Amino acid sequence: MRAPFLAILFLALFSANAAAQTLPGATSGEPAAAAPQKDPLGRETPQGLVSGLVSALSDADYERAVRFFETDRVRPLSGRAVTGAALAQELQKALDQAGALMTPTELSGEPTGRGDDGLAEDMERFGTIAGTDGAPALPLLAHRVERDGKQIWLVSTETLGQVAARASTVESSGGTSLIGIEPRGPTAWGVPASHWAVMAALACLSFLIAWILTAARGLFVTLVKRRYGDTRLTRFVNASAGPVRLLLTVIVFGIALQYVGLTIVARYHAVFLAEIVGWFSLAWVLWRVTDAAGDFFLSQMSQRGRLTAYSAVSFIKRAVKAIFALLLIAVILHSFGVNITTGLAALGIGGLAIALGAQKLFENLIGSLMLIADRPVRIGDFCRFGDSLGTVEDIGIRSTRIRTLDRTILTVPNGEFAALHIENYSSRDLFLFRPTLNLRYETTPDQLRYLLQELRAMLYAHPKVDPDPARVRFISLGAHSLDLEIFAYVIAEDYNEFLEVQEDLLLRCMDIVEASGSGFAFPSQTLYLGRDGGLDETKSGAAEKAVESWREKGELQLPRFSSEEINRLRGRIDYPPRGAAVAKNGG
Repeated sequence: MRAPFLAILFLALFSANAAAQTLPGATSGEPAAAAPQKDPLGRETPQGLVSGLVSALSDADYERAVRFFETDRVRPLSGRAVTGAALAQELQKALDQAGALMTPTELSGEPTGRGDDGLAEDMERFGTIAGTDGAPALPLLAHRVERDGKQIWLVSTETLGQVAARASTVESSGGTSLIGIEPRGPTAWGVPASHWAVMAALACLSFLIAWILTAARGLFVTLVKRRYGDTRLTRFVNASAGPVRLLLTVIVFGIALQYVGLTIVARYHAVFLAEIVGWFSLAWVLWRVTDAAGDFFLSQMSQRGRLTAYSAVSFIKRAVKAIFALLLIAVILHSFGVNITTGLAALGIGGLAIALGAQKLFENLIGSLMLIADRPVRIGDFCRFGDSLGTVEDIGIRSTRIRTLDRTILTVPNGEFAALHIENYSSRDLFLFRPTLNLRYETTPDQLRYLLQELRAMLYAHPKVDPDPARVRFISLGAHSLDLEIFAYVIAEDYNEFLEVQEDLLLRCMDIVEASGSGFAFPSQTLYLGRDGGLDETKSGAAEKAVESWREKGELQLPRFSSEEINRLRGRIDYPPRGAAVAKNGG
């Protein structure tokens, strides 16, 4: 489900890079201007400034670290001038003791920085140094300046001066370290091995604390199950144990990290990794919450008999999950320096091919929204769509799955499914009964009158036939038959019951035709080679006498039955028929 969204995102990023490399004057015949060179140290954004500075400090390359400073020389008010590599060492010393740098997740990846931090447009905060003896915390500010024709971000001169002035104070106070911060023994990636060991032990301890906290849920689940049984709440608590435990581990690790005096490089990488894991665990928790909320609403709708809400809730649940997945991917890409804004903007500039390629995706997405809004079918409905028949089993974001009469699964894209003529058999309240009786041409007019009256009486008397309308009409003198059309609606719960009632009605029609002395015509020419019995004169005479009797008594119900006669006939027929097993068993 998430693959199309990821494909669009990465293709958009690729298109952005391609658009950025396009020369604007290539089509006009004029020489294209040389594209501006990127800063080799990645200082175009606050995110790149901090990443590059930490990399230089971890390598102990203080000469390179100075290139991230607005100036390489400061003179504090009370002290000697600090220049070059010594200035970088003073900054690292202050950061090791009481500093904190913002991670790429928190920093802006835009060349212009953040515009909602209350600072000037060319200033950006990228960290702090804790104050001592009641002094306020020192914000670390980056300044956007122009160097060699490029706009880059550098540690501001004011910040460097304040750090140099505070470095000795911070050093004498000793900070809040619980272990020594000086490198001892071997180092790995610019961090003492002992610090890596401390972080690993701290992570294990945090997981143990989180496991103990989440293990307490077992008592709660046991108490709830003992009183209410296995409920949706207990299932959700069990299902969310993993993501909640991971999220608690990150929280405990982040709190404990503040009280362990690690180098700034170690803390920077530890906090960055903890934030990535924290975002993942938060998305995992929200994923499980979405599942629990969807199950709860589906249960409520089912209890209220609103089964049509199943498709809507299922679609919304999947859409929310997709949004969570996309937000997590966006955060991770932003954390690793991928400019998502540029990639998304490329969809409107250089992403025409992508938009055309994703046309079917958006068509199916819109089709699914139409199916949810109009609700022509719902899950479990038996319907006809196009030339196919089947039962709807699932309505997804991209397609609808239908179980056909051959018991196979047919997957129809929602864009195509929404455009079809859909006939929903599950939504009808009555079933149409409309056969045409083709009678032999030897049938007399009085026999037809007999049939018309008896067939109408049968429909009115049948308890499974709606009397309004229920009609039988002599509609045509056909090529080989006299045609009587029956039109009525059958009252039935489902199609199977309708077939049962239809079978009973057809059998009764055959009985009435036989009683009239007539018969059914064949759609063919008949060659008489000998004398046949012809029509039954006794039955024909009886039918004619019955019609004559009705006529003399004024009881001939033509061209329509009187309302009094309809009321008298209503329910006179035994259904199911006498002797049927269904009637015997009370069905």
